[in-house]
Amino acid sequence: MRIAIPIDEEDMVYKLNPWTAPYFDIYTIDGDGKKAQCHFIEKRTNPWLGEDESIICDPMACQDGCSDIIKADINHLADHYIILEVVNDCDYLIARTFCSNIERVMTNSGIKIFEINPFINNSKSAIHNLVLSQKIARNIEMG
Repeated sequence: MRIAIPIDEEDMVYKLNPWTAPYFDIYTIDGDGKKAQCHFIEKRTNPWLGEDESIICDPMACQDGCSDIIKADINHLADHYIILEVVNDCDYLIARTFCSNIERVMTNSGIKIFEINPFINNSKSAIHNLVLSQKIARNIEMG
């Protein structure tokens, strides 16, 4: 399993919409249900970073990302697909928050989004939460 985590300049989990994150750390998790190993692969730069190292952003952005007016713009939706340049080979994108455009892009590309709580600040904790949630989900018996 390959995982992408949006990261800020201090190597902490990015707090906002992953589309605007400066970097993405890429990890793999290998193993069976009893023992798994996690490996850092590389840090990738967001291709939306411009020459001045700022992201092209919606001036009317909401907390979850873009404003409703901008979300409806087909050109703006298309802009979100550039994130696939960074995460296209991943199975999961771990994020604190994300806009409906990112959700649509990930769904259309077969990449699952795993939403984490705001108190999770580092990649290790984010990955542990993903693995733990999958393990628990597999072991739940519905009555």
